Amino acid sequence: MHKKRTSRRKSVRIRNFLRQQFVTLYYHPYCAVCDRPVQPPLPSPFVCRDCLSVLPFRMEREQLSWDHPWRLFATFYYRDPLRKMIVSMKFSERIDRAEAIAPFMYKTMVRHKIDVDAVIPVPLHEKRLSERGYNQAALLADVIAREAGISVVDQVLFRDIYTDRQSESLTVEERHRHLADAFKLNNKSPVISELCGRKVLLVDDVLTTGATLSAAAKPLDEAGLHVVCMVASSDKDKYRGYREILNDWTTLPQESHSARQRQMMRDTMGRLFYVGWQGCRTFGS
Repeated sequence: MHKKRTSRRKSVRIRNFLRQQFVTLYYHPYCAVCDRPVQPPLPSPFVCRDCLSVLPFRMEREQLSWDHPWRLFATFYYRDPLRKMIVSMKFSERIDRAEAIAPFMYKTMVRHKIDVDAVIPVPLHEKRLSERGYNQAALLADVIAREAGISVVDQVLFRDIYTDRQSESLTVEERHRHLADAFKLNNKSPVISELCGRKVLLVDDVLTTGATLSAAAKPLDEAGLHVVCMVASSDKDKYRGYREILNDWTTLPQESHSARQRQMMRDTMGRLFYVGWQGCRTFGS
């Protein structure tokens, strides 16, 4: 099995090399971020040098912590220009953006030595799939699988319950409630037994609360598959600056705090304002 997999990956690398040579010779590339024509050679497929320098890579924060047993990775923070790329991929039929994003996800796999036998995209409900015409997670999964020399398996998992878009849900509890038992295994698929006991990569585009990804991973795990989760982007565990923290504190409902907590919050805010004022005086002098 190992020799067969190694041979298959070698042939895939050869095909990818020949494909890249064809693209270099006959295709004048456009950057998938800024849409401007760029001169080869590109430092990365479909991304020019200027845009590559502003993509919000998570770097050493690619592995995320969450309240579930499966390893979780994200390649980017969900910030511009990556956020605009994903939104246009999902809602404006810019499916070419997957070719720019997914190779970096594969590099995350390589850096963390993630060795899997198949890639499974988080499925859309058939109604949502009919509305959109494609599954953005499947687009990413196709490119990742091509780069890794493995197969995409999209017939083992389906979304049984239609829910509102997760971006329209108000709370974390609401998201988890909407997605409880939303994903089911296709028990008619013979691939399930073949993948039992093997590692698979479960792929989605964005992780916010983790409700969708964990709900999709659960039936796979129960069927005996060893799941590793990966998303293109997430703001989980991100660095939070002074302005973000101050904004959160000032918008908290006062009735939810005791008098002591409110006094502590006012004292802390006072110290922050004082530090900011002193900084302004220093730079202004």
